[in-house]
Amino acid sequence: MITKCPVCDSENIEIKKDFRTLIVPLAEPVQQEISICHCKDCMSDILLDSESKKVVQSRILERAKESVPTLLKKVNECGYSDSRLERALGLAPHTINRWKQGTQVSAAAIALSRFVSILPELTLVAEAGFDESYARAAILKKTVDKIKAVDSSVRSFYLNTDVFKAAGIMAINNAASNEKAELSSFAQPALMEV
Repeated sequence: MITKCPVCDSENIEIKKDFRTLIVPLAEPVQQEISICHCKDCMSDILLDSESKKVVQSRILERAKESVPTLLKKVNECGYSDSRLERALGLAPHTINRWKQGTQVSAAAIALSRFVSILPELTLVAEAGFDESYARAAILKKTVDKIKAVDSSVRSFYLNTDVFKAAGIMAINNAASNEKAELSSFAQPALMEV
């Protein structure tokens, strides 16, 4: 327990409790209690270690694990069933269900859930055997679709940026049927029924 101000050595201090928000990607933030030493003489506020880094990381991991069911539900709402995800990713049957129930959720499961929730089309890439050409075409198509969806001023910005110029030109010049034809030129994976 601190008894003197770390700045001026005054004993005229008080310890205040406060909360800091810790950000967890794609999940609700975690509130972390912190302690502040406030010196009434020099008016400095010094942050004290209220909990070890290990405890903080544990709370962040706990919140991340809690987010997995929501992330996987988002993927399901895009038309990808649990069994389809398991087959595409080479997971054992009922793995996704266990993750949704909060059991056997590893850091890898959290990362995978985050990636697939951001871009559910990655399931198609997995079903295609992670073919690099197919993956690039699928991701480019998704990028083009997003560019088409934004308003004209944002679209104009991307069209005038070298990195997105090719994708922007493709978005404007190609009809939806042409885009589908690009992806259909790759071998489509056969889906097994359960």
